[in-house]
Amino acid sequence: RLKQVFVNVIKNSIESIDKFGIIELSILKKEKNIVIFIKDNGVGMTVEELEHIKEMFYTTKRNGTGLGVALSNEIIIAHGGSMDYESDKNKGTKCIISLPL
Repeated sequence: RLKQVFVNVIKNSIESIDKFGIIELSILKKEKNIVIFIKDNGVGMTVEELEHIKEMFYTTKRNGTGLGVALSNEIIIAHGGSMDYESDKNKGTKCIISLPL
């Protein structure tokens, strides 16, 4: 199930960038957790979009279902972790996933 989360988050990043886009992945050990950062320089989200990002069936994509982020968040929570997003419109998005070691 964790594989599904990472495939979904990276797929979202790929879909948000243009042909010159960049996706950065980094991992940090912090106390008893591992923190994974997935950052892109894609289209980003507004504050309003960001507020709804984890809601079931919420999407900004033309053909999106609005299930990917919501289900990914549930999977991360089931593993005792957390999933947060930071974003700026037209600058990119960062997904921060924290999981217990």
